[in-house]
Amino acid sequence: MSWKYDTVDSIAASSAKCPNCSANIFFNEKIGKLVCSFCGGIYEPQTLAPTGSIANRDTGEAGDEENNKQEFICDSCGATVVTDDNTSATFCAFCGSATLIQRRLRREFRPDLIIPFKISKEDAINNYREWVKTHRGVPKAFREEATLEKITGFYVPFWLIDAECSTVITGEGMKRINSDTAERYNIKRTVDFKMKRVPFDGCKKISNLLMEAIEPFDYSELVPYNDMFLPGFYAQRYDTSALDMLDLISIRFNSYAMNLVKKFSASEYSSVTVRARGSHAGDFSQLYALLPVWFLNINYKGLNYSIAVNGQTGETSGNLPVNKRAVFWHSLLKAGKIALTYILFMLLISVPISYFIFKPLGWPYVTASMLVINVILAGIGPFVYGPFVAARYHRNKNEESVTLDQAPDMEEYIDYQSKINMENNDMFVKYTNKTTEAEEIDPLLMPKGGARNPMYLLFKFILRR
Repeated sequence: MSWKYDTVDSIAASSAKCPNCSANIFFNEKIGKLVCSFCGGIYEPQTLAPTGSIANRDTGEAGDEENNKQEFICDSCGATVVTDDNTSATFCAFCGSATLIQRRLRREFRPDLIIPFKISKEDAINNYREWVKTHRGVPKAFREEATLEKITGFYVPFWLIDAECSTVITGEGMKRINSDTAERYNIKRTVDFKMKRVPFDGCKKISNLLMEAIEPFDYSELVPYNDMFLPGFYAQRYDTSALDMLDLISIRFNSYAMNLVKKFSASEYSSVTVRARGSHAGDFSQLYALLPVWFLNINYKGLNYSIAVNGQTGETSGNLPVNKRAVFWHSLLKAGKIALTYILFMLLISVPISYFIFKPLGWPYVTASMLVINVILAGIGPFVYGPFVAARYHRNKNEESVTLDQAPDMEEYIDYQSKINMENNDMFVKYTNKTTEAEEIDPLLMPKGGARNPMYLLFKFILRR
């Protein structure tokens, strides 16, 4: 039986042809569309109507315009970088290997756009140093001059994706008429908007999360690609096409659509409760751009730690190990400071109380009472400040690396030049007041003893107020 289903699926898949190039097209469950892996066309499953295109790029043989370039392949990790004829590579910036194979460029290399480097190597190192200072317990190996000198300028391949997004919001709205009466509505809104040039890193050797952490780039400085920007830097050739990243693209666009729900408000209602939501992204299009990044890979105790500095804005982020011993001594010092502060607090409490209350009885009583109060406060002290010190230590001790920053919010990439449409399908349900509100909740909260139960009567009283 399973063989039969497999055969049917195979025949059904091979029977669908791309309207543009006649190649086979397949259903992509991530975006709910038919996709042609040859030309990148995207189509509606029912009608084969085109809904965008994400084509593969730079798949042809290198032409005469690429004669001034060369590429280096790391024999250890397989990373490939493109340079001009006058720029050589002595080590792999991703794994540190010195075994590099040099060859003439074999495939075309023609991105659409590029943002030239704006941050120098010295400024990138200084930005990194300042960033490291904000994190305690970082080993000395991450601050050594010989390590920082290995920071390398890369033009990282990015797919800049445009998409039409739609979010459906359903819930409940209340319009307050007076202090006792309100109108209840079922809310259903459909919001259509466009996201523009959302970046996706096309290099497997560089973490997508790391690249998101140094966003955003200032797109006002995007210029058409020109080989003149390449000398002195390395360009990473993409090894993950936008078609290969449809699942990640869909997830990020849908998350932006869902974030719109969190910002949703309807001013005509006194209160709004969102019950359900749905999102969709489609009509994809792309641009292929090179964006500047200073990249530093540090091997420490058998593990690789990657740091990136935005080559345009200087934003820095990455993974850093935490030295447990340094964290311990820092936490101990912090505990000492807190303890000293608490001792001063004890004296400020015990001295006035003992003096003003027991002075008429004589100084021995003042001294004894002060001692008793301090002993009591000293016994309470560890229970007061101890949890704060322990929590600080354990938080740092269990932190394997510095947390990366999150990708920018949707406001950074929403296209405000395109119209944002909101379709309103709200529907009036009924009038309601405090009495009916209590009656609606009664069946769910009715305690044993029924309507005469004192707790039940108290609950109704509160609602009526």
